[in-house]
Amino acid sequence: MATYQATPVADIASIRDGLFAAYATGKTKDIAFRKEQLLQVAYMFQDNKQRFRDALAQDLARPPNETDFLEFVAIMEQSLKAYENVHKWAKPDSPAFSINTFPMRPRVYKEPKGVALIIGPFNYPLFCVFTPFIGAMAAGCAAAIKPSEMTPATAALVTELMPKYLDSRFYTVINGAVPETTALLDLQWDHIFFTGGGRVAKVVATAAAKYLTPTTLELGGKNPTIVDKDIDFDASARRILWGKTANAGQSCTAPDYIMVVGREAHDKLIAGFEKAYKTFYPNPDTQVDEMTHVVNAASFQRITGLLERTKGKIVLGGKTDASKNWISTTIVDGCSFDDALLESEVFGPVLSVVTVDSIEQAVAHVRKGDNPLGCYIFTRSQKNADYVRMNTTSGTFMVNETVIQAGIYGIPFGGIGPSGSGYSNGKYAFDTFTHLRGSLHLPGWMEKMMAFRYPPHTPKKLSQMKMLMRTIPYARPGSKPATPWGKLFASLAVVVGIVAAYRHKSK
Repeated sequence: MATYQATPVADIASIRDGLFAAYATGKTKDIAFRKEQLLQVAYMFQDNKQRFRDALAQDLARPPNETDFLEFVAIMEQSLKAYENVHKWAKPDSPAFSINTFPMRPRVYKEPKGVALIIGPFNYPLFCVFTPFIGAMAAGCAAAIKPSEMTPATAALVTELMPKYLDSRFYTVINGAVPETTALLDLQWDHIFFTGGGRVAKVVATAAAKYLTPTTLELGGKNPTIVDKDIDFDASARRILWGKTANAGQSCTAPDYIMVVGREAHDKLIAGFEKAYKTFYPNPDTQVDEMTHVVNAASFQRITGLLERTKGKIVLGGKTDASKNWISTTIVDGCSFDDALLESEVFGPVLSVVTVDSIEQAVAHVRKGDNPLGCYIFTRSQKNADYVRMNTTSGTFMVNETVIQAGIYGIPFGGIGPSGSGYSNGKYAFDTFTHLRGSLHLPGWMEKMMAFRYPPHTPKKLSQMKMLMRTIPYARPGSKPATPWGKLFASLAVVVGIVAAYRHKSK
């Protein structure tokens, strides 16, 4: 197993300068180079899958099937999709046709922002680092990644493998904790991508503001799960329980609390949890070896402290082992909105259940708090699903599922407000690290056509300028629709403009 070592603080500035110097060569702008490096990322994970499993088992006691599903599946998909599509993503765009501007040859070029800094979290130390990293590579950026020091075995393995698979002139790993991260943030970057908690995000954003550096923040929040009356309670309970069990609930998209509509639905849901729990853990004595542990003693103490303070009743789980930082998946029933478990994001395998009278009451509660990263409803009613979606704000929204949206290719993943800003995932990650550079290329013959803008300003020039200005072809709001004659005159005005433009061109 590779050994974790922090990068000397004294070396960080020179490492950063080396990345900027390498980027200045223009090599990363070459599409063939980008594709080569993207494919190498996929091979790095395919060739070393077992080593990564072992590292995450050492860091988080995570079972291999969770690592495969929660990390590898998405990374392989992201890297290969980027490899297959980057040549299309990077092609210049031509705006929609405009009679006034088409001779100017307007284009939008997709250019890399430059050198990116990507700061990763402990909970998904591969997925949450390499998804934005793949986007940065595809966009043509150079990048430094800073893995979490709380998953040292995984960080050490990434540090060992990256230079074996990728061009280390353009892509590097910097390890460390607060001193090293502070040194990184003291430097200027062209984009910073941070995944983590709100407290540290404010430090990152403040540091970025010093240089007006564009920043993406992937955070979290108290993700609500609303359970309707008429659903498949057994299937829904399995999906919700898995969302809280996977990675020991240490997911920014994990369901944080449940609002179930009505006492009858509540009883069916609890019965569904009991069935699912027995299916997941047929031998309770081995559960400690079959699920991920919380990351450290501080997290263990924080979560068990919430269990001590709650006024709800533990109906499933509740077992702990401080020597292993392990907390069993725990369902706490009979909670109220002022319970300790609903004060802030739990970020652990503890799920509270609140019974509400209606979906409207559940939505009203969601609207009182910060915008979460995920909002979930389990229902068979499209009307109810639409009501929740249209009356709440969250980074993502799912019906009859939890957690998995972060890894679904083709949709953006990101928060809003306190749950984050900006996007990752597929082309959205490419766009995050891309500067859209607008461009015009005017031919010489347009000089006469544009001469009206030059002083002295005369009535004739004003008349010529007015030909460029569109008139509104639509009825004023609240008035009668335009008559056919009005539409005809508007069409004639467009024709006159076209004829005038060609007359100027021919002179």
